[in-house]
Amino acid sequence: MHNLFLGGLRHHCRDVWGIKDVKEKATSKATPHTPAEQREWLSQLVAALRHGGAMSAVLRPRKGYLVALAQVNGISPDSSSTKQAYGAALLEWAQSHSVDRLIIPPVLPKATADFHLAENEHDVSKFRVLTAEVIEALRTDMLTTYLPSWIERPPANFGSAAHGKLKADHWRTICTISMVITLVRIWSSSTATIGDGKVLDNFVHLVVAVDLAARRSMDSERARLFDYHMTEYLRTLRELFDHDLVPNHHLSLHLTACLLLFGPVRGWWGFPFERYNGIIQRLNTNNHIADIPLTFMRLFYTGAELRWLISSTEWPDSEDFREVLASFRNTYQDAARGSRVLDVFDSIPPATGTGGRPLEDVYAELSEVRMDDNTYLAFVKLLNTVYGAHSYTAYNSDLADTRCRASPHIRPLTKLEIGRVTYGTRANHIRNSFVCFKDPSSDDPTLVRAGQISQIFLHSRVASGMQRLVEPFLVIQEYIPLTQAHSDLDPYRRFPLLNTRLHYSDFHSRPAVVRSEDILSHFAAYFYVPEGIDQSCVVVRSLDRVSPFQI
Repeated sequence: MHNLFLGGLRHHCRDVWGIKDVKEKATSKATPHTPAEQREWLSQLVAALRHGGAMSAVLRPRKGYLVALAQVNGISPDSSSTKQAYGAALLEWAQSHSVDRLIIPPVLPKATADFHLAENEHDVSKFRVLTAEVIEALRTDMLTTYLPSWIERPPANFGSAAHGKLKADHWRTICTISMVITLVRIWSSSTATIGDGKVLDNFVHLVVAVDLAARRSMDSERARLFDYHMTEYLRTLRELFDHDLVPNHHLSLHLTACLLLFGPVRGWWGFPFERYNGIIQRLNTNNHIADIPLTFMRLFYTGAELRWLISSTEWPDSEDFREVLASFRNTYQDAARGSRVLDVFDSIPPATGTGGRPLEDVYAELSEVRMDDNTYLAFVKLLNTVYGAHSYTAYNSDLADTRCRASPHIRPLTKLEIGRVTYGTRANHIRNSFVCFKDPSSDDPTLVRAGQISQIFLHSRVASGMQRLVEPFLVIQEYIPLTQAHSDLDPYRRFPLLNTRLHYSDFHSRPAVVRSEDILSHFAAYFYVPEGIDQSCVVVRSLDRVSPFQI
């Protein structure tokens, strides 16, 4: 965790991009100068020096032009670094040298209000990447991005010292979600320079490497991809910024062997120890220091035995035991952050109602409503796709049809818990309503789709053996994918391993009805009108941390 989130992501933002040195707001509202205007202002400055002009003529251009001209010619002011000091130094130099000997600094490849001396051909340099304008765009996007409730929203004043110390998970969210959404959009636009593209490529290598390593499943191909992207990140880091590598960079090059030997980092990273450190710090003790380690160890094993007893015992099927077991699961079950929940046996935990209560109990307390015709037809189609083409028929089918008739009556929910991940409807829990899913009853059941949950309901039916089942289903409005012509304009498709795509913000006319196990993950949603597409789209940033699927 520390090596990837702090030693990798935080280090890149602070020590390469210089985010701790970014000013709160742009210090000037000056209009940016185009490359042609930059050339003109440099010519005016040189002309003022050539004709022995007054100080007022030399000071007419912005300070950046004076500083750049002085730096490229090795001219330094005697005292302060004010604009007047640089002007005086240039005039003094011109009095004793031929102005024709002046080296003119190259113009920058894009419009800027802060002219400066480019350090290389692409104007890529440390501490000049995340400008005040970029930070402002990032903050605005962060406020308008929908994140599920299991992701803690980073501070709105990110980039300011006022937000205090950020946790490792904050850096993960900012760099792998918020910055992906904002920087790919900005640095892939028509106004972006070649240097912007190179800085973006370098950063994406880091994000992809961190995302691959932090997933909850691992195989040799994923470990190989991690090694490739981490190596490319460090290579281009040296190439672009001439940045000295630090011990964390060296350690990250050895993580591939650890991933192959020990599997997903969740099994051996330091987060549990950090969590226990926090718990221990908050505990009240009797100051018997020598007894504390043994007490903790004894209670740890007691808790482990209790978990095993609860999970392995066949408890009586009574209201009292169900209530106790539901309370235990709700209190102690591990959270499943952002995808289908997999425990150590790779099984999917059952869906539950609010507070982890059994669905049968929730069903008995809800009011019954009737499905609309479109939803009902999609529901019957799903049942026959999943359970066999000859299993169910519509309630109003011909009397000669002997198949079981699926009831059109349902009992709506506003949210559904799978493990401890909450999925909700857009009307009641909009943050938890954006999902990636598969539709088993569609023409392509393997295609990963993006949509928004409009309805969640419980349905009761009689299965084989005359057993009555209560199951949850979700009605999802699917976002329309981009056409091929517009897909070529999607800046996020340049980086397939980011698992991020644009979709039109319009829905298909017919909703999809799916089971809870067809939900793959939440996604972070950000709406804007992309350049060249000229209609509202949604950025689908998948938050799956288990499956190898790509949207």
